[in-house]
Amino acid sequence: MLRISAIALVATAMSIGLAEGKSATGLALAKAHARALSPCQTEQQAKATCACGPAKIACPAGMYCHAFENACTR
Repeated sequence: MLRISAIALVATAMSIGLAEGKSATGLALAKAHARALSPCQTEQQAKATCACGPAKIACPAGMYCHAFENACTR
């Protein structure tokens, strides 16, 4: 009985560690993609997709970046 409990505990710990590793990798990739965008010009229409404001929200071409509000509008 003790052996089965030990195996179950190790399997659970390994699966939790694997899930945390995957989520951390996905977050790192999302941040790298956001950093790859060039910064938008505040209060001007974006000519290409750019990073808007301190939060680096992706602002599509043709939208206006409002950096202090972290928002893109038409």
